[in-house]
This record gives sequence, C-alpha cells and structure tokens, in this order.
Amino acid sequence: MSRELTALIRMGKSAFGEMDFQRAERHLLEAVGGGAKYPDIYYTLGLIEHQRGNFRQAVERFGMAVSANPDYTEALLSLSITLNDMGRYEEARTAYERAAEIISRHGAPSGENLFRGRIANLHKELGELYLALGLHEDAISEFRKALFVAPDFPDLRVRLVTALREAGHAGEALAEVDAFLADFPGNAQALTQKGILHYLGGEKARARRAWEEALYRDPLNKIVQLYLNTLDRELPPD
Repeated sequence: MSRELTALIRMGKSAFGEMDFQRAERHLLEAVGGGAKYPDIYYTLGLIEHQRGNFRQAVERFGMAVSANPDYTEALLSLSITLNDMGRYEEARTAYERAAEIISRHGAPSGENLFRGRIANLHKELGELYLALGLHEDAISEFRKALFVAPDFPDLRVRLVTALREAGHAGEALAEVDAFLADFPGNAQALTQKGILHYLGGEKARARRAWEEALYRDPLNKIVQLYLNTLDRELPPD
C-alpha cells in the first residue's frame, strides 16, 4: 500500500475519532477509490451512515465489510442492529446468527451473555456519538436499547442518566439514578450524577450529601472533590 493511501486512511480514522464525520468520510472514500478496499474502512463508513440515520447506506457499507472479510463479527453485529432498526427482523436475526457461529467457530466463549455484551457495546458506542453531537434523544434511545440487551451493565445506566440530564429530563434522570442506586448501593458514578442533578435543581445540601458519599466510595475522584470545593464556596458545610 502506498504512503498516500496509508496517510488517507490514518487521517480518515483520526477524523472519525474526533467525530468529524464529513472529513472522515472524504478521506476514507478517497482511500477506497485509490484501491484500499479494506473491511475496516467499509465498517467505519457504515458507522458514519448509521450515525446520520442513513440505514440503507449503512447496511450496504456493513455488507461490503462482510464481503471483504466474512468473519468480521463487529460488522455483522452492526449490520444486525441496523437491519433491526429498519424493521427487517429476519435478516437481522440471520446476521446475528452468522456472528454467533463465527465467534463459536473461532473458539471464543459461547453463550448468550457474550453476544448481548457485544451488541450492547455497539449501541453504547452509537449513543456516545449522538451524545457528543448534542443529539440527546437519539443518545437516550441507543442507551435504552443497550440496557434492554444488557440490563446488568452499570455503566450503561450511568450514561443513560447523563443523556437524560443533558436532554433536560431532570425528573426522569433522578428517578433513573435512584433506581440504579437501589440496585447498586454506593456506586460512585451514580452518586456523582445524583449530586449534579440535585445541584442543578437548587438542592445544594442534597448535592453535598451525594458527592460526599461518592468521594467516600472513591477517595481519589478529583472531579467530585472539585464539585465539593465549588459547593463549599457557595454553601458552608453543615
């Protein structure tokens, strides 16, 4: 592969990591046009199309990735998710079963939990992209899909709370974080989010209690310490 193609791929992937999807697509398509017809490039282009809501084009890109590498499980799982989003359930199940067969054939741990985890992580990745772009409702939808697949993943619930808060659904976010803490008492991330919600709601004493407990659970958490320092300047300790 020429240095020029290598540079285009590197710039494209760097732009994707920076969530500059237009620039990423431009570089990667130029690389493909130059002969770099690699499965991971098609996969990245598929993720870009999915993020835009162009599901038909995303399916085409993921399909090209699988054609280039029939054992590309991430592309198959992304294809399954996208087909499911389009209501093409039988095709989605077929793609999912192909991914499961490949994972088992390669000697990876079998079982439903493995596949649930991988699908949940794909939904989470999409949720993070939407959140970074300020598309809060889309992010909430993806995090809920991830939780439906893997309800026992605590980090997913924290991200859902964050998305709800940033979308302005403070009451729903607080209910979600309280339900989370009922299942996972003392979770520092959840307590941090609870403190933020109380603080934004003007309940600074409650915010302090949540953050103090979060710091007790995670003494090296500098962000929580910063929140408490800020609060100390506004509200003297009890």
